[in-house]
Amino acid sequence: MITTYLALLATLNTCFAKEQKPVAINTIQTPVTAAFEINTQAKQFGKVKTIMLHVGTNQVVEDIAKTMHFDLEFSDQLAIDLKRTAKMPTTKQAAALAKQGYALMLVIEDKKLDKKNVTTTITLKDPANDQLFFSKEYTCLPKNVVMQGHTIANELMPVLTNESGPMLSTLAYCKQIANDYKVVCIADYACRLERPVVTARTINVAPSWHSKAPGLCYSQFTRVNSRLMYTDLVTKAHKVVCSYDGLNMQPSFSNDGAKAALCLSSKGNSEIYLYDQHLCKAAGKRVFKQLTHNNGNNVSPCLMENGNLIFCSDFQTGSPQIYLRDAQTLTVKRLTSGTGYCASPTYHEASGLLVYTRYIKGAFQLFALNLQEANPVERQLTKSPGDKLEPTISACGKYVAFTYQTYDNKVKKRTSQIAVFNTRSNVMRVLTSSPEQKSYPAWTGRNLYC
Repeated sequence: MITTYLALLATLNTCFAKEQKPVAINTIQTPVTAAFEINTQAKQFGKVKTIMLHVGTNQVVEDIAKTMHFDLEFSDQLAIDLKRTAKMPTTKQAAALAKQGYALMLVIEDKKLDKKNVTTTITLKDPANDQLFFSKEYTCLPKNVVMQGHTIANELMPVLTNESGPMLSTLAYCKQIANDYKVVCIADYACRLERPVVTARTINVAPSWHSKAPGLCYSQFTRVNSRLMYTDLVTKAHKVVCSYDGLNMQPSFSNDGAKAALCLSSKGNSEIYLYDQHLCKAAGKRVFKQLTHNNGNNVSPCLMENGNLIFCSDFQTGSPQIYLRDAQTLTVKRLTSGTGYCASPTYHEASGLLVYTRYIKGAFQLFALNLQEANPVERQLTKSPGDKLEPTISACGKYVAFTYQTYDNKVKKRTSQIAVFNTRSNVMRVLTSSPEQKSYPAWTGRNLYC
């Protein structure tokens, strides 16, 4: 939100008395236990009742089955009961399950077991008539059962629902270690695995994924500004992208990675600029083309493939609103009503879905516009208590991850976690649960955790 970024700028000169050397924190890849709280918001939707049977006693297979259970229910199209059994069910027993209302039977059977790996066979059938939909053998390693469960579920999801899932996507977010120390982590889509990738002993915020390269940008506080940095997840190298006065943050990349819109405030107020590799090559130097020209604060750019720009600004009404800049006519059109506080737009190109936050009745809620409609109509996505901030849309366009802030009156403490909202079922899940404050989620459809 605009106030967040202005607060970052205001604290640049007060957070640090001197430069501090980077200090690495523990980077052991240990699975974290997530809360997986679920909140259904007054919308009815049908689910296919499914029985998942683990035939055997191996704990590795059992743990993989538990991950698959969560993954396959994530779309809210399946209601799965996970059971363990000693033997493969007979045709007669399967038919009895069908009479109990189970439309699908997913069987995970222990096969070859040794110290190094486990072989399991997974089959999907119609229990009523024994029709086979899927059968495959998998070799599983004990050391990373969560990612193996995600991989298998990702293969099964199109068979079960005729749609792909987000199982192999990656989330980045910030985690607060101390008042003057915030790191950037990446995790699997369910936040059950977490790994810090930016650990410099300062405040690191607002990660954003490069569209092509295996890495992400983030803004890092120094004594004089917030400089824009880039980390390569393969080489683990960190480099400065730009370090002008004020804010250097929030790049939004084109699909080919050759262009990026970003926020710079070296002139005082924050404006949106375009970095274009082709323009830089022609000029023989780095060039930033200014896209917005007003006296307001312009942040949260979303660069569209046709060159248009979605952004947030308070230049017109004094309160942040969402705007669209046309690359051809250079005109700026307000997309939101002009009343209230609207911020943090995120855009899904394929579906035309624009999601942002709006302050209403004492809380920030998620709202959406479909820009593919002739006359987009604003609709409210969430209505539950707590602030929903900094949304980011999954590659498939069906899920929105966001910062979820709540306040506990009993202990007088605010908590901030990463949550996700299913735009079709209206189900919200809180993904993280550790006590550290989380913020600034950023989603990529690529599996960059491993």
